[in-house]
Amino acid sequence: MRRAWKVTAAGVVAAVAAAGAVRWWEVTPKYHVPVPAASAAPGDVVRAYMRSLDAHDGATARALSTSGHRPVTGTWLSDTSGLRVMRVSAPVPEGSEVQVMVTFDLHQHWWTDDASMRPGRHDWSYVLVRQQGRWLIQDEGMG
Repeated sequence: MRRAWKVTAAGVVAAVAAAGAVRWWEVTPKYHVPVPAASAAPGDVVRAYMRSLDAHDGATARALSTSGHRPVTGTWLSDTSGLRVMRVSAPVPEGSEVQVMVTFDLHQHWWTDDASMRPGRHDWSYVLVRQQGRWLIQDEGMG
Protein backbone atom coordinates (compact mmCIF):
# COMPACT_ATOMS: atom_id res chain seq x y z
CA MET A 1 0.00 0.00 0.00
CA ARG A 2 2.82 2.40 0.89
CA ARG A 3 4.63 1.73 -2.37
CA ALA A 4 1.49 2.46 -4.42
CA TRP A 5 1.06 5.78 -2.58
CA LYS A 6 4.68 6.73 -3.30
CA VAL A 7 4.35 5.83 -6.99
CA THR A 8 1.14 7.86 -7.25
CA ALA A 9 2.71 10.82 -5.46
CA ALA A 10 5.76 10.66 -7.72
CA GLY A 11 3.49 10.62 -10.77
CA VAL A 12 1.54 13.63 -9.55
CA VAL A 13 4.74 15.55 -8.79
CA ALA A 14 6.12 14.71 -12.26
CA ALA A 15 2.90 15.84 -13.95
CA VAL A 16 2.82 19.12 -12.03
CA ALA A 17 6.50 19.73 -12.81
CA ALA A 18 5.94 19.03 -16.51
CA ALA A 19 2.93 21.36 -16.62
CA GLY A 20 4.94 24.05 -14.85
CA ALA A 21 7.81 23.65 -17.30
CA VAL A 22 5.48 23.92 -20.28
CA ARG A 23 3.82 27.02 -18.82
CA TRP A 24 7.22 28.58 -18.06
CA TRP A 25 8.34 27.89 -21.64
CA GLU A 26 5.15 29.44 -23.02
CA VAL A 27 5.50 32.69 -21.09
CA THR A 28 9.27 33.12 -21.23
CA PRO A 29 10.26 35.17 -24.27
CA LYS A 30 12.93 33.78 -26.58
CA TYR A 31 13.92 37.39 -27.34
CA HIS A 32 12.48 40.86 -26.77
CA VAL A 33 10.68 42.75 -29.54
CA PRO A 34 10.46 46.51 -29.02
CA VAL A 35 7.04 48.13 -29.34
CA PRO A 36 7.15 50.31 -32.46
CA ALA A 37 6.84 54.06 -32.06
CA ALA A 38 3.31 55.48 -32.03
CA SER A 39 4.02 56.89 -35.51
CA ALA A 40 4.79 53.42 -36.96
CA ALA A 41 3.00 52.44 -40.14
CA PRO A 42 0.46 49.57 -40.03
CA GLY A 43 2.85 47.19 -41.84
CA ASP A 44 5.56 47.86 -39.24
CA VAL A 45 3.06 47.16 -36.45
CA VAL A 46 2.12 43.83 -38.07
CA ARG A 47 5.80 42.86 -38.48
CA ALA A 48 6.49 43.65 -34.82
CA TYR A 49 3.36 41.77 -33.71
CA MET A 50 4.32 38.67 -35.67
CA ARG A 51 7.92 38.83 -34.45
CA SER A 52 6.60 39.08 -30.89
CA LEU A 53 4.48 35.95 -31.44
CA ASP A 54 7.57 34.14 -32.71
CA ALA A 55 9.54 35.36 -29.69
CA HIS A 56 6.73 34.58 -27.22
CA ASP A 57 7.03 38.22 -26.15
CA GLY A 58 3.53 38.48 -24.73
CA ALA A 59 3.99 42.01 -23.42
CA THR A 60 4.75 43.39 -26.88
CA ALA A 61 2.13 41.25 -28.65
CA ARG A 62 -0.58 42.41 -26.24
CA ALA A 63 0.59 46.03 -26.45
CA LEU A 64 -0.02 45.88 -30.22
CA SER A 65 -3.54 44.40 -29.84
CA THR A 66 -6.79 46.08 -28.96
CA SER A 67 -8.34 44.91 -25.70
CA GLY A 68 -10.88 42.86 -27.66
CA HIS A 69 -8.13 41.10 -29.65
CA ARG A 70 -5.93 40.16 -26.67
CA PRO A 71 -7.61 36.75 -26.09
CA VAL A 72 -6.74 35.81 -29.70
CA THR A 73 -3.19 37.00 -29.10
CA GLY A 74 -3.03 34.76 -26.04
CA THR A 75 -4.07 31.78 -28.14
CA TRP A 76 -1.32 32.49 -30.66
CA LEU A 77 1.22 32.76 -27.85
CA SER A 78 0.19 29.43 -26.33
CA ASP A 79 -0.18 27.43 -29.57
CA THR A 80 2.71 28.76 -31.65
CA SER A 81 6.26 27.52 -31.23
CA GLY A 82 7.45 29.93 -33.90
CA LEU A 83 6.64 31.63 -37.15
CA ARG A 84 8.60 33.24 -39.92
CA VAL A 85 7.18 36.22 -41.78
CA MET A 86 7.68 35.77 -45.50
CA ARG A 87 5.81 38.80 -46.87
CA VAL A 88 3.91 41.81 -45.56
CA SER A 89 1.86 43.61 -48.22
CA ALA A 90 1.10 47.30 -48.42
CA PRO A 91 -1.80 48.39 -46.16
CA VAL A 92 -5.24 48.71 -47.76
CA PRO A 93 -7.45 51.41 -46.18
CA GLU A 94 -11.06 50.41 -45.49
CA GLY A 95 -12.81 53.38 -43.92
CA SER A 96 -11.33 53.94 -40.46
CA GLU A 97 -9.56 50.57 -40.60
CA VAL A 98 -6.53 49.29 -42.48
CA GLN A 99 -6.08 45.72 -43.73
CA VAL A 100 -2.58 44.23 -44.03
CA MET A 101 -2.11 40.93 -45.88
CA VAL A 102 0.77 38.69 -44.82
CA THR A 103 2.30 35.34 -45.70
CA PHE A 104 4.03 33.38 -42.97
CA ASP A 105 5.40 29.95 -42.16
CA LEU A 106 3.85 28.56 -38.96
CA HIS A 107 5.38 26.14 -36.48
CA GLN A 108 3.28 24.80 -33.62
CA HIS A 109 4.01 23.00 -30.39
CA TRP A 110 3.89 19.22 -30.65
CA TRP A 111 0.89 19.19 -28.33
CA THR A 112 -1.12 21.65 -30.44
CA ASP A 113 -3.77 20.03 -32.62
CA ASP A 114 -5.64 22.82 -34.38
CA ALA A 115 -7.27 21.53 -37.55
CA SER A 116 -8.06 25.10 -38.64
CA MET A 117 -4.40 26.17 -38.65
CA ARG A 118 -1.91 23.47 -39.58
CA PRO A 119 1.86 24.07 -39.57
CA GLY A 120 3.25 25.46 -42.82
CA ARG A 121 2.66 28.41 -45.10
CA HIS A 122 -0.41 30.61 -44.63
CA ASP A 123 -1.85 33.72 -46.24
CA TRP A 124 -3.48 35.83 -43.55
CA SER A 125 -4.74 39.33 -42.95
CA TYR A 126 -4.79 41.71 -40.04
CA VAL A 127 -7.25 44.54 -39.50
CA LEU A 128 -5.78 47.52 -37.67
CA VAL A 129 -7.53 50.51 -36.12
CA ARG A 130 -6.15 53.73 -34.73
CA GLN A 131 -6.48 53.69 -30.90
CA GLN A 132 -4.52 55.41 -28.17
CA GLY A 133 -2.63 57.39 -30.81
CA ARG A 134 -1.25 54.34 -32.66
CA TRP A 135 -2.24 51.50 -34.98
CA LEU A 136 -3.40 48.39 -33.10
CA ILE A 137 -4.50 44.97 -34.33
CA GLN A 138 -8.24 44.56 -33.92
CA ASP A 139 -9.00 41.45 -35.96
CA GLU A 140 -7.41 38.83 -38.19
CA GLY A 141 -8.31 36.01 -40.52
CA MET A 142 -8.06 34.55 -43.99
CA GLY A 143 -8.60 37.38 -46.41
